[in-house]
Amino acid sequence: MKSHLGSTLDVVVGGQFGSEAKGRVTLEQIRRRMYANTERPVHSMRVGGPNAGHVVIDPTGRRWAMRQVPVGFIEPAVALYIAAGSEIDRSVLLQEIEDLEDAGYHIRERLFIHPEATVIDSQHIQREAESDLVQRLGSTAKGIGAARADRIWRVADRVIDRVAEFADLGMVESFEPRLIRAIESDANPAAVVIEGTQGYGLGMHAGYYPQCTSGNARAVDVLAQAGVGPWHLRGPDGYAVHVVIRPFPIRVAGNSGELSGETSWDQLGLEPEHTTVTQKVRRVGRFDPELVRAAVEANGPRVSRLHLSMADQVAPELAGVTTLDEVPPELLALLTQIPYRHRLASFGTGPHTCVHLMLAFH
Repeated sequence: MKSHLGSTLDVVVGGQFGSEAKGRVTLEQIRRRMYANTERPVHSMRVGGPNAGHVVIDPTGRRWAMRQVPVGFIEPAVALYIAAGSEIDRSVLLQEIEDLEDAGYHIRERLFIHPEATVIDSQHIQREAESDLVQRLGSTAKGIGAARADRIWRVADRVIDRVAEFADLGMVESFEPRLIRAIESDANPAAVVIEGTQGYGLGMHAGYYPQCTSGNARAVDVLAQAGVGPWHLRGPDGYAVHVVIRPFPIRVAGNSGELSGETSWDQLGLEPEHTTVTQKVRRVGRFDPELVRAAVEANGPRVSRLHLSMADQVAPELAGVTTLDEVPPELLALLTQIPYRHRLASFGTGPHTCVHLMLAFH
C-alpha cells in the first residue's frame, strides 16, 4: 500500500560563514525522506563550485569530503545531480568519482550533470592564484570567481560545449523538466534534497562585502541555481529550508573579513580546525545571535528549520549521543541565545550523530 505522503523539497543552507556541517544535515534529510516513504524516489542535488567541501561519514566510518559529488551518494538508491548553476572542475569531479567507485559506490550510472553548468579551466585557477584575492579577501583561489566572471562575459565553456569530456562521468542531461514532473506528481511523489554551498554571511549582499564569495547563499539563490522550486509542489507543506549553524562560527584564514567575538581555539579549549579544501587553520568566533537571526529571516522564518551542529564543542559529554533526557546546562545556555529557537529541529553531537528535538526550547 502506497504512503499518502506527497512530494517534498528540502534545501540545506549555511547560517553563518560556511563549514556548519551542511553535509551531515543534508544526508539526514535524505534518509528522513527515504524512511518516511520507501516507495518515493529521492533525488540529491548539489549547487555551487568546488571551493566548498561537504563532509559525510559512511557506514564504515570513512570520512568523505565531497567538493562536487552530492552527499547522497552514500545511499545507493538515490539519484545524484549537479545543477545548472554549478561550476565544475572536471579533474576534481573525476577524482571523486574514481575514489568513490574504488570504495564500492556506483556513481556514473546515477549521476546527472547539467549541460549548462560552467566548466572551471586551469586558466581560471591560475588567474585567481596570480591575483591578490587570497591576500585581500581570504579566497580559496579555486577558480570559481574567475569562471563566474567569464560566464557573465559569455566567454566561459559550459559542459555542453565540452560534452565529450563529461559524458564518461555521468549522464549529461537538462533534468529540470523530469524533476518538476516528479515533484508535481500525485500518483508517484518524489523527494528532492538540495545542498547549498557557503553560508549566509558569505553572500554578496549579506553585509560583509568585499570579504565574501562571488554569489549569494540563501535558499532562494540555491533554488535559482537548481531550477526547481516550491511552486512546483502540489501542497504547501512539503517545502522546508534547513538553516545549519554552529556554536562557534568560523571564517577561513587570512583577511577574510569581520568575525564577531573572534577568539582562538586555545581559548575555547578545542582542537584547531582546518578548512576542508585548503587545509588552513580556520579563524573562530563566539556565537553571534544577530547573524543567525539575519540568516533565518533571509531564508524565510515560516519555512526554516534550524540545525545546531557540533553541540559537543559546548558540552563534550554529548559526543556521539543520539537521545537526550536532559539538556546540559552549558548547551541550554547556548540554546536560549538562538533566535527563532522554536524552529530548532536538531543538534549535532558528532560527525555523524545528532539529537532530534520534538519539543521547542523557549
